[in-house]
Amino acid sequence: MKNFVFAFGLVACFGIIYCSTEKTKGNMPGIQNQMELIIEPGEHWRSKMKVFIFSIKKSPQLAAWVEDSNGNYISTIAVSEKSAKGNWISAPREGRPEALPVWNHRQQSYAAAGDLDAVSSVTIKGSFKADIDRESFVNGNTYHVFLEINHSFDYNDYWTKDNSGVNGQPSLIYHAQFIAGKFEQIPLVPIGHGSVDGSDGNITSGLEYFTSALNIVKNSYIVVK
Repeated sequence: MKNFVFAFGLVACFGIIYCSTEKTKGNMPGIQNQMELIIEPGEHWRSKMKVFIFSIKKSPQLAAWVEDSNGNYISTIAVSEKSAKGNWISAPREGRPEALPVWNHRQQSYAAAGDLDAVSSVTIKGSFKADIDRESFVNGNTYHVFLEINHSFDYNDYWTKDNSGVNGQPSLIYHAQFIAGKFEQIPLVPIGHGSVDGSDGNITSGLEYFTSALNIVKNSYIVVK
């Protein structure tokens, strides 16, 4: 009987310790809450392109990444497979830097070797959700999430075959700011676009002359929970 009471007390003690740890875990310095990036497709998510006499449906190229409050690249959240691996069809030797020029330049400039090894490249055909790695965040600090998205051959009256190569409308840039450890849902909003020819990684503010590209994404947001 004494052994039973001792064992029961030991189990109860461990249970109390475990529960206490779980309750305080979210408030401990450096311990982050669960974070997700969620993207909901718009009506232009899947577009068509002509290859000879054939009509082919294609999904957009996209990349999402995190920067600190000083604009330093931290890590890539997700990137579409062709952009990550460079396995373009009928592309020049340098690939297609104009597809995601902002991500391409920032990732190459700041990322440590092997940065993309830990990121799953994805073939995106519908709604998309990705976990955000929280290891580099400090609770209470401000961070920025960027989403860059682009369809090739996405021409309109302003960006034509004559002035935009195979790109058409340049990559759109979406942005959200968050505080690590703060429970909230934050929408990403379009703030500008990348270089139409991929020559630099600058973000040009403004959405003038964009048409169908604004309907690639219906909603996009990050969730801290």
